[in-house]
Amino acid sequence: MEIRPVGEESLGVRSMCLYVETRDVRILLDAGVSLAPRRFGLPPHPRELERARAVRAEILRLAEGADVVTISHYHRDHFTPWYPSTYMATDGETYRRVYGGRKVLAKSPHDLNWSQRRRHYGLAKALQEAGAEVAYADGGEWRFGGTVVKASQSLWHGPAGSKTGRVVAFAVLDGEERLAFVPDVEGPVEPEPVDFLREVRPTIVVLGGPPTYLNWELDKPLAYLREVIDLRPRVLVLAHHLLRDTDWREKVSPVLEYAERRGVTVTTYAGLLGRDEELLEARRRELYQAEPAEAAARDEDEED
Repeated sequence: MEIRPVGEESLGVRSMCLYVETRDVRILLDAGVSLAPRRFGLPPHPRELERARAVRAEILRLAEGADVVTISHYHRDHFTPWYPSTYMATDGETYRRVYGGRKVLAKSPHDLNWSQRRRHYGLAKALQEAGAEVAYADGGEWRFGGTVVKASQSLWHGPAGSKTGRVVAFAVLDGEERLAFVPDVEGPVEPEPVDFLREVRPTIVVLGGPPTYLNWELDKPLAYLREVIDLRPRVLVLAHHLLRDTDWREKVSPVLEYAERRGVTVTTYAGLLGRDEELLEARRRELYQAEPAEAAARDEDEED
């Protein structure tokens, strides 16, 4: 199994896009990229805009050969929109190159909040026009030769009852290699994502960590992360909201120490690529101080 990080906060953008290739199928997980409209009262720095364009170019390159594209939920950084967006580096036709003619495994709209449901309906119409083969993923399973792609039931995006809605996780199972992709569970902060991991017994876990930059209480996320580590994946990739904080390692240090004792390697998207982390959003204020720049034009869709 080949696993290739594409975009994520440690690579300078909001995203969890990941490319996975087995002997049987090529999968582009959550083909989205976005930038925070405001952080520290500042819009994206030109270096962030440049990085978003570079990540989008890589998404398009990998999409050309992909058989399957997933949409875990309908936040801006997890799908490619059907309209132009500076912060998502799209021109209004980009979605056709990502989804057109491909199998799309997407979160069902039946339990979405209003903002995600609104985006779903716009994207669903665009996907139909692009000739995508859409299947709602929640709780489903698909076989491609010897590879199985399995989706979780609907999970909370953060704490139960969260206004940010719901997501699905995916597992790619190819013999002894078993990848779990669990985006935006923000910790996890509820038990259901851990239950899904127990079910699929992954060797590699890619997990949306807690948003420490929002100063959340960390007792529950740290406890559930220990439960994930107790499943003994070979590698645990901590990602996304957690990497919006330059001090993330210090704040989750008890878990990092626990993983080391249990023989589990903890890394990031950048670490998988052998690169230094580039937390551009978390360092936005520093970027403007070091490299003064005119603020970019306001994006056409700045809603989270």
